[in-house]
Amino acid sequence: MKNIANVTPRPVVVSPARPVVTAPPVVAPPPAIASSPAREAAIARLRAGVAEEARLPLQKGSETRLYLHEGPAPRGVLVMYHGFSAGTWQFDLLAKQAYEAGYDVVVPRLPGHGLRDAKGVEDPSQLPKAADWKRYQAFAEQTYQLSAGLGGPVSVLGLSVGANVALDVAEHHPEIQRVVAYAPFLRPPGFAGKVIGAVQVLDKVTFGLAGRLLDFVPWGWGKECEAETAAGTRPGHAKFPLGTIYAATQLGSKLIADGPKARAPIQFFVTDVDDAADNATIRKLHDRAGGDPRNGWYRFTTPEGIPHPMVHPQEDKGKGHTPLLYAETMKFLASGLPIDKNEETP
Repeated sequence: MKNIANVTPRPVVVSPARPVVTAPPVVAPPPAIASSPAREAAIARLRAGVAEEARLPLQKGSETRLYLHEGPAPRGVLVMYHGFSAGTWQFDLLAKQAYEAGYDVVVPRLPGHGLRDAKGVEDPSQLPKAADWKRYQAFAEQTYQLSAGLGGPVSVLGLSVGANVALDVAEHHPEIQRVVAYAPFLRPPGFAGKVIGAVQVLDKVTFGLAGRLLDFVPWGWGKECEAETAAGTRPGHAKFPLGTIYAATQLGSKLIADGPKARAPIQFFVTDVDDAADNATIRKLHDRAGGDPRNGWYRFTTPEGIPHPMVHPQEDKGKGHTPLLYAETMKFLASGLPIDKNEETP
C-alpha cells in the first residue's frame, strides 16, 4: 500500500490481491476552479489524520483513503463508509471511479477497525462495544466536518454498518445532497433480530447490563473468513465479541426512530439473500424517511444471489454485478432521482 498521505491529482491505491473490474465509462466532469485557503486547510487536516493513523498497527487495506483534486472537485465531495469488520478496501474501485467522474472522495476507517497485534493477528479489541455505540455517531460527525471543509456539496454512502453511519450524517445535516445506503444493518433478520430486540428491552430495565454481557460472548464469520483475514486477502476482523454487533443495532434502532429527520434523497440497495440485514426494517426506514417518490428502492432478487457485502467484486461470489451497481450509484449521485427495481416490500 502506498502512503496515501501524499495524495496526487490521480492517485492509484493498491489493494491486496483483488480482481480487476472494468467499470463503465464515466462522463468527463467540468474543469475544476482554483483552490482556496479554506480548502487547503481542510486537506491539511485530512492528511494530518492519515499521518497519525499511519503510526497505528494497521492491516494493509484498512487505511483511510483520500482521492483529492488540485482544486475544488467539480461534482462535490463523497464520503464512503465501509462495512463492519471489513475495511476501506471495499470501496477502492468505486472510489476511483467517483474521483474520475469529478468528485473528491474520502474513505475513512471505521472506529477501532483494521488493527492488528504485535504478532500481526487481527485485533478486534478496539471495535465499538455494546455501551459504546455512540462512537459511531461521533465518528460520523467528525468525518463530515473534515470532509465538508473541502468545499462543494457533500454526499455520503455506506455499506451495512457504514450505511448506518452515512444515514446518521444525513439525519444531523440537512445540507447533505445525496445518500446511498447499501444493505444498512439496522437489525438482523429472523430469530437473531428477535433476540436483539429482547436484549434492547432488558437493557432498559438493567441500565445497560444486558447489552454489556454480550461483550463477553465470542462471535465471528466462520473458518473461511478467518483464513482470508489471516492471509491478508480480506483485511478486517473475522472474530469479535457479540456486543460489537449489538452496538451497530443500537445505532440502527435510533435511525428507525429518527427516520423522518433525514431530508436528503436516499437510494437504498438491498438483496433478498441478505443473511445479516433485515429488509423489512430497511423498508420501514425508507418509508419513514420520505418513501416514494423521494427515495429509491433497488432490490436484488433471490435468483440474482447478491450477498450482503455487495460493493466489491471480491465479495460477490462471482456474480459480476458490481459494474451495474456502480453505474446505478453514479447515476443517482448525479441526478438525485430515485432508482427503483423490484419494489415489493420483503
